[in-house]
Amino acid sequence: MCSKRLRSVLLGLALLVGMPVHGGVTAERTRVIFDEGQREASLALVNQNSYPVIVQTWIDDGDLDAAPQTAQAPILPLPPVFRLNPGQQRSLRLLHTGEMLPRDRESLYWLNLYEIPPQSGTPLSEGESRLTVTLRTQMKVLYRPRALAKDAEEAPRQLVFRRLGNAIQVENPTAYFITLAGAQVRRGDAGSALPADLLPPFSQRTLTPTQGLPAGAGEVRYLWIDDGGNSQQGSSPLR
Repeated sequence: MCSKRLRSVLLGLALLVGMPVHGGVTAERTRVIFDEGQREASLALVNQNSYPVIVQTWIDDGDLDAAPQTAQAPILPLPPVFRLNPGQQRSLRLLHTGEMLPRDRESLYWLNLYEIPPQSGTPLSEGESRLTVTLRTQMKVLYRPRALAKDAEEAPRQLVFRRLGNAIQVENPTAYFITLAGAQVRRGDAGSALPADLLPPFSQRTLTPTQGLPAGAGEVRYLWIDDGGNSQQGSSPLR
């Protein structure tokens, strides 16, 4: 799973008419981490499109059907709406409202970047229609209690993998959100891939392999995404 998720409101229609869909507004990193006591963070955005765009921003709980009018989160992005010219860079401010959050685990929210391209100035002939493709990018915003600040990079090494029939149960016994970028159940040279997933604190997930599990498989090799957005490797015995 990539910490950055793209959703096109009109993606299906765009594919039907053969139009390419690319997110042109990109951020300097893939996630923002608020440590307890931190009131503000910044995120640099740049428009890599060859045309100007209007960007609308809001933070919510990750629901793809959520809208700015209904979003509720203890972190606010400023400005909520702005224009980015081609190649222009702008700093987005993220402000913590001071709302109390759990201290025994991380809290996860999602920053939404809604990218609206300009309308073509070419007039339409009778019977013609115009398709405007808007893109929505989501990025993780993590609130981390002070007591958890030191052990974040060690948390993914504590994942527990168990065989559950023809599936694998993965347990996250830690207080951190762990982005599992992929995994493979191994026995010698044989292996079966597991899908990526986001593992909330103190949770369990059941993952279905892409093919049958190797008989007598005894190890899981996996990838996770660290605070810097980089892929890291780990391994664990299969229980």
